[in-house]
Amino acid sequence: MNAAKTGQIRSTRARKRQEPATQLEPVQEEGLNSHKQEAHMLANRLKALADPTRMQIVMLLAERPGNVCVCDITNSFDLDQSTISHHLRLLREAGIIDAVRHGVWAYYFLLPGALEPLIQLFTRLEQREQ
Repeated sequence: MNAAKTGQIRSTRARKRQEPATQLEPVQEEGLNSHKQEAHMLANRLKALADPTRMQIVMLLAERPGNVCVCDITNSFDLDQSTISHHLRLLREAGIIDAVRHGVWAYYFLLPGALEPLIQLFTRLEQREQ
């Protein structure tokens, strides 16, 4: 019985090997560099958003118009202030949010258009599936 299964698997593999490979056109060097830069930026933003707490912070900022005080952000979570600050720093470094200081308080906001490259990426990927 195993021999029959193995024979079936081998014949399937053999058929796959015989199919002609798709010919790809070589990528121009300057196109490759722009894709590398875009991929790096997108990966950084996706990594920043991959954490549930950071995603909730972004959703909180998206729901509230204007700048949101760090004290309000901290009060929205059952986490230490230092943990929230860490998440805010990672979101700032990824280019998703920014802050302005008024006295001792920092007020955070979503950067306009920061999520647009991700939206465009997902739109392109979705269109390829169709």
